[in-house]
Amino acid sequence: MKFNRKAFVESVTDTILGAAFNFPISWATLAVLLMFTTDALFISVIQLTVLTVAAIIRRYCTRVYFEKRNNRQTIEQMARKK
Repeated sequence: MKFNRKAFVESVTDTILGAAFNFPISWATLAVLLMFTTDALFISVIQLTVLTVAAIIRRYCTRVYFEKRNNRQTIEQMARKK
């Protein structure tokens, strides 16, 4: 298997962003929900839903950013070959 550096950088970036975003979102969700309920199942389901939506949005934005970046680099490389 060939090592794909671009995919690795994208994966590491997304993982770091995920940790940075998910910790405060998780904390805030838990803090708010504990004001209303102590039902662990309910809190877990709500947190799962919130974090899933946040992850989809984050992953989409990360993918679009790296796709644009990779396309720009490809265009620059093609221009240098001419």
